[in-house]
Amino acid sequence: MKNFLSDIFSYSKDNNHRKFKILWFKFSFRNSSSLKYEKNIQDNYNLDNIKNAKNLAVFFIPDKKYINGGILSIYSICKFTREICPDIECVICTIPGKYTYSHNPYFQNNEKIYRWEQIVHNIQNVHKVILHVPEYFAAKFYKSLKNSEKNFLKSIPDLQINILNQNIELMPAQKKLNNLYKLTKNVTQTIGHDRYASSEICKKWTITSHFLSVCIEQENSEQKKYSFSKKKKVIVLSPDKHPMREKIVKVLKREMPDFKIVTVQDLKYSDYLDLISAAYFTITFGEGFDAYFNQPLNTGSVSFAVYNDEFFPDKSWKELYNVYSSYQEMKEKITTDMKNLLANPSKYNEVIIKAEEKRAKLYSKEKFINNLRNFYNKKYNIHK
Repeated sequence: MKNFLSDIFSYSKDNNHRKFKILWFKFSFRNSSSLKYEKNIQDNYNLDNIKNAKNLAVFFIPDKKYINGGILSIYSICKFTREICPDIECVICTIPGKYTYSHNPYFQNNEKIYRWEQIVHNIQNVHKVILHVPEYFAAKFYKSLKNSEKNFLKSIPDLQINILNQNIELMPAQKKLNNLYKLTKNVTQTIGHDRYASSEICKKWTITSHFLSVCIEQENSEQKKYSFSKKKKVIVLSPDKHPMREKIVKVLKREMPDFKIVTVQDLKYSDYLDLISAAYFTITFGEGFDAYFNQPLNTGSVSFAVYNDEFFPDKSWKELYNVYSSYQEMKEKITTDMKNLLANPSKYNEVIIKAEEKRAKLYSKEKFINNLRNFYNKKYNIHK
């Protein structure tokens, strides 16, 4: 009876949500006490930095606490903007709306997170404002503003809205961005992936564009590397949904019965890094050329992905041992490939080195900082 009831009804809660499952329906409600607590922390901020700012950069993040590559990237852009543009006051802010929080505890950082009303109500001496808006929210940004906020933004002498295009599949259609031009004519986009940093993309959205790349720093205290012999019999899966996911997992369970299969979910960044480093293998079901493919390589583990034209830099990546041309090929070959690597540690390390060398030709911290500096100097590197 107990197992039957748990199948049709369940309840759980954390600091932010209450979660119910009734039959196959799932419900999640924000904890009002948690929201009040977060706002109380924000209300105790000293806001002189905003009141006195002449140049301000606002980096918008989702209104829910979690971690992914996009959020880490936004934090990195903010951090390095401070370093190369000391005259710009940089703040991280939850997207306009009811929900907010004061700090993201899922990775090591010292950032205060503001809510939008704190910023817009305390700007007093500003001349230039740059709003960095994530692509998924770009079409919703204008409608999320109160009329008074729209009028205020229009009154700023130098207002720039920059869309952080980190996932082209989340980028709204060009016509859905027209409302942004009601606030300012200075609308730009920075692009995170080398694959779609092209003049064609610039023309498609008719937006001034700049290839920024990505630089997600991993603090030394959060980095761990396990030698081949010290690794655990674990296969890590990205949380992404895909039609072939269950079929591939079924093959893994059948052919690799002594391996534990773990899906990344609700982990602190340091715990996530430790997990992918300790595991022999990681599989991404997401973009392919994403953090679940690249970060395990950083920590000395083999990751597997399926090639796609949207995110991988070019077709030569299909030549790598750990990149398949289709999910069907992954399903047919992955367990054999894993067993071959487990029997040959030198081959295992060779797979990591080849992928890392290939990626190093495209991405580096130095290139990222130089691109970021050029963005603020309006030296855009993509032209129509």
